[in-house]
Amino acid sequence: MPFRPYEARYIDITRRLAVASNVGAAVISAALLAATWGQWREFTIVVLVQGALIPFNTLANTRLLGRWGVTRTEVARSVVNMTGSVLVGTLAHWPLPIWLWLPFIALLFDPLDPRVAWSTLLGMALVQGAWAVADGVPVLVPLVFTAFAVVCVLVSKARYGSMRDMLRERDERRVQVEQAHDELREAHAQLVRETQARARVEAELIAAQKLEAVGRLAAGIAHEINTPVQFIGDSVEFLDGAHRDLFALVEEWRRADAALAAGEPVERVLERVRAAGEQCDLPYLLEHVPKAFARSHEGLGRVTEIVRSMKDFAHPDGRQKQAVDLNRAIVNTLTIARGEYKHVAELVTELGELPPVSCHRGEISQVVLNLVVNAAHAIADAVGQSGDHGRITVRSRHDGDAVVIEIADTGTGIPEPARARIFEPFFTTKEMGRGTGQGLAIARSVVCQHGGELTFETETGRGTTFRIRIPVDEGMQAAA
Repeated sequence: MPFRPYEARYIDITRRLAVASNVGAAVISAALLAATWGQWREFTIVVLVQGALIPFNTLANTRLLGRWGVTRTEVARSVVNMTGSVLVGTLAHWPLPIWLWLPFIALLFDPLDPRVAWSTLLGMALVQGAWAVADGVPVLVPLVFTAFAVVCVLVSKARYGSMRDMLRERDERRVQVEQAHDELREAHAQLVRETQARARVEAELIAAQKLEAVGRLAAGIAHEINTPVQFIGDSVEFLDGAHRDLFALVEEWRRADAALAAGEPVERVLERVRAAGEQCDLPYLLEHVPKAFARSHEGLGRVTEIVRSMKDFAHPDGRQKQAVDLNRAIVNTLTIARGEYKHVAELVTELGELPPVSCHRGEISQVVLNLVVNAAHAIADAVGQSGDHGRITVRSRHDGDAVVIEIADTGTGIPEPARARIFEPFFTTKEMGRGTGQGLAIARSVVCQHGGELTFETETGRGTTFRIRIPVDEGMQAAA
């Protein structure tokens, strides 16, 4: 049922005061019982009437207000309460605690609806007071308590009036603040749109470079998968033949069991069984079948590792940064990059204990991949066709409020004239078709977006060390 604002407000406050109403009613009822103690006829009347009035008022607060509305409910409440008060007063000779109902009821009214408050209160005071005076109660008693109830209403009205004024002032200030916020939001929205457009371009560029890297590494990854798949296939082929031989031997054992049961001489049966065992070369199978299974498990584990690394690397990042185990991301990246460096360099990893880092895992993995591939190319240029191997060293460590990742190589180093420009887009020292000049530029952009820095140390003819420094999000670290 829809209600007008003041009615909805009245219903809300009345329900909020339901507990206080019940407590007050219980206190007044106890006072009435104490006033009539020893007068057992009157005492019984009070018990019966109050035992009916309190549940009725509770029902009115919790149910009837929402169903009947304010006016109908308060009329019904007033009639029932006036009837009960007059009945108790008449039969119990108007004990003084009965007059506490008037100021108590006045305190429970919401002055936002003065019509309901005043009409109900004055109606009850008039009927109850007139009846009491007609029944012999001094006029002063109902007058005093009626005046007290009126004072309670006025005090409550003043209090709610002050609250309304405070709320009105707050609303006016809120409107002014909201107007200023609207202007600020519009300016911010324009800035966000421009920032989002730039971020989309950068994200598309990073995604394109990731696809380019995956494509460039595809042949090496295929070779890495093909090798374990080949010896898995060889092992399965061997196991296929072995199981046929073993099944034939088992079948011979079954025939031997049947022959023995039929009474055939034991020596003849054992001779056939021995011949079947020699034919399938049982000792050889017992030695090599477990090894074939072990090779198959090893190959499957290798394939699983490569596929998992590819999945982690290619998995798209969400919009929000997440707590990432950077050591795992490094290992996965090195796994898929193995085809780039295994023919020219030995890989050394020195991964220290790291806290979870709040970042985009795929973007940081892309940075590590770019640097590892660059290191492999630098070493390839250094060793040429000599067949020698260089060394790529990947380190990680926790340094204060940041983590540091280092990729060091024993390649040719960066030429002096190129050192100031290596992070420029489209600048490259590699020959045509081997580099686009985007790798280091994107790597530096990604690291900077994470609040970190990408630096390097190099020595011509000795090699280069790139150093990634990324801050640790303390909130993520605590949550983990």
